[in-house]
Amino acid sequence: MGALTSRPMPILPTTRLLYLLLALAGCTHRVAPEVRVEARTTAAGGQYTIFYPQQLTVRVVTTRPDPAGAGNWLSVAAAYTDLTSYQPLDLLVCQGQLRQRQATVGFLDGQLTILGDSLRIDRLPKGQSPPAGQLAQAQRQRGTILLQELLVFEGQNQRPAGGSLFQRRALAELADHRFAVVESEADDVSMQQFGDDLVELGARNALYLDMGGWDEGWYKDGGSVVKLGHRRTDTARQSNWLMFSSPAGHRP
Repeated sequence: MGALTSRPMPILPTTRLLYLLLALAGCTHRVAPEVRVEARTTAAGGQYTIFYPQQLTVRVVTTRPDPAGAGNWLSVAAAYTDLTSYQPLDLLVCQGQLRQRQATVGFLDGQLTILGDSLRIDRLPKGQSPPAGQLAQAQRQRGTILLQELLVFEGQNQRPAGGSLFQRRALAELADHRFAVVESEADDVSMQQFGDDLVELGARNALYLDMGGWDEGWYKDGGSVVKLGHRRTDTARQSNWLMFSSPAGHRP
């Protein structure tokens, strides 16, 4: 008599379907939030909230973002606003449109350049304008060039002592060229302290974002809109925003 051999039992159609469903379930991962929020405390006790956009595109807009927009996830004020015209100050190129050829604010020393999916924070002499070639490139590539106060550059705090005390917010470049929005919990933070804290929190470069009465922003936590900023007294006069959205074709 020949040796007994083990043969697999035939799989019935319903059993095969069950196996397939189990395999798909094993490959399914929980969808990450579009904006990951983290609370951090510095060694000196400063409390901060860090907003990490998750695979979102960033652009500067001059029309108030709609929180109801399905693809809009995080919005914060960006450049300063002129108190006479209520137009953005030193937003030189916005999505390919030339708004100013030269800087008009004498103390801005930081530059944000957005070209496609690329973001870059640079230092420039106070009150100076970027080279004309950079403006032309931004126009050709439908990019954006915005000037603001530079807080951190190449891991070093750029702000001197003194000045006013406010709640503070910045666009920070962290390790591995990751960008995040960092906001203080306290209302009495100097620019120098903010710069020190950003370095401690891991900022390689950081650009200030408009605050004071112009501080209103928001992010979405699932389906809920969470407002940012403590004062919000000049919300109606805000003129420009840094907007984080789902890429085109990837709306939820």
